[in-house]
This record gives sequence, C-alpha cells and structure tokens, in this order.
Amino acid sequence: MKQVLGCIRRADERYDMIRDGDKICVGVSGGKDSMLLMYGLKLYQRFSKKKYDVCAVMLDLGLVEQDTSGIERFAESIGIDFEVRKTDIGDVVFNIRKEKSPCAMCAKMRRGALNDIAVSKGCNLVALGHNREDVLETFLLSLFFEARLNTFAPITYLGRSGVTVIRPLVFFPEKDAIAASRRLELPILKPNCPVAGKTKREDMRLLLQDFRKVVPDVESKLMKAISDTHKYGMWDRMKLPPRQTGGVRMGECDPLCLNAEFAGLGDETLGMPLSEIIVTRTEEI
Repeated sequence: MKQVLGCIRRADERYDMIRDGDKICVGVSGGKDSMLLMYGLKLYQRFSKKKYDVCAVMLDLGLVEQDTSGIERFAESIGIDFEVRKTDIGDVVFNIRKEKSPCAMCAKMRRGALNDIAVSKGCNLVALGHNREDVLETFLLSLFFEARLNTFAPITYLGRSGVTVIRPLVFFPEKDAIAASRRLELPILKPNCPVAGKTKREDMRLLLQDFRKVVPDVESKLMKAISDTHKYGMWDRMKLPPRQTGGVRMGECDPLCLNAEFAGLGDETLGMPLSEIIVTRTEEI
C-alpha cells in the first residue's frame, strides 16, 4: 500500500484535495481501483496531518444480483461506514431508454445519484477511483472522437450539488493497481455491465498498448504532457513576431498583394500555374 499512499499524497499535496474537517464519500464500484481508494484513504488518515472522515457508497444499478457481502466485511474490517444503495439506473439506460451508446448516460446518472447520496450523508467531497490510465484513455477519446485536448480534472467543484469531486489515484499506474489488489486479496466483483469491454474506451486501452511498443514509458510521458501545463505549446500560446511593414520578406508572397498585383492580368493567364504567372509578371516589371 506504500505506492497507493504515495500517489494519494502526491495528488493531495499538488492539488490541495483534502482539508481539515472534510467528510469524504468514496464511490465504490466493486472494482480494484475504488477498493484501493477506499482502503488508501482510510490509511491516509493515520499519516496525514489533516483531520477528515471517510464513508463509502456503492450503487446497485439493478442489472444483475451481486453478492456484496465480501466488500461489506472488508469495509467493516478497516473501519469504513459502507452502504449499498439500490437504483434503477440500469433499467432506465438499457431497457427504458435503450441507449445505443449507454456509457455517457449511465455515467451521468451514477454521478448524480452518488452526489445526492453524499450530500444526504453530510459529505462535501466525493472521491472516485480513476487511475493514471483512465486519465490517458479519456484524453485519447477526446482527442480522436471530439477533436479537442481534454480529460477529466483531478479536482472539480460542482456548483449545483455543492460537492467537490476528487480523484486521488490519478497518478497511480494500472499495472500497480492490479498487483496491489491481488497482493491484498481484495474482494473484487466482476463487471456486471452488458457492454463492459466492448466500448471505445477499451479501444483506447489497446491503443495505449500499441504506443508502448514504440515509445518507452509512454504513460509517464503523456501524463507529464497533460499535467505540466507551463510547458504547453499550443497555438493560443504562440508568441508571434511583430508584423513587418513596407513589403514582404525575401522568399515570401503576401496573398493580398498578389491579388492586387494580378487583378489586371488578361485572359491569357487563365489556367496558368501561379508560379508561371509570377515569373511572367516579374519579367514584365
């Protein structure tokens, strides 16, 4: 758990996630990341100078029956107040709405339900277990399918509900999460979603694997590109030199000047390549 705690501490110190008096509601899906986060935040209480409370909530989507007794016993053993809340989210998404791309709506409904529960339990923070690869997969999804540079933030304030979402495991590698969950023998549940492993996110996971064959430690490099914002070199940050006046520099052609220069040329130039027109006009001058 040292690696888990190290990543939680790194994220906490860098983004000021947790403060004295906070009450954190951990969203537990039953997967390895949320289980590690629940355990990690409880252990972090012992080592952090900050005084905060932790509870955990798992949403039952109503898709299939799941045995959560193992998670309940584990939560009790580490001193976490754990609760399973039944919902009809699965029925709404897959049966009533029959969404062709259900992930977005399902995620939105789960976030809304979790935030409402957190508020009812007096929590001001909601902690989600997204790891490093989740950050990168979301970045690639936005890049290739939305044509924008974007991914979720480590900390986000939600004005409507009044809670702040934190993601303390954003620096934690997927492979380390798998190893830690096996070593700790966590009572992990199998995914119960009908489209699990068949989404575009899974495609991005495979794409990252291909990147590894070309670029060593590609995940760390991508994370630095995302998190080190002072190194951004996008076009909106370009420092352009002052415009030259009195003409164009050697080897350059200003399209506006060309339009004015060639406005009076006759029909004999129609269909001629621009390079030939320039040569012809230069010889005339």
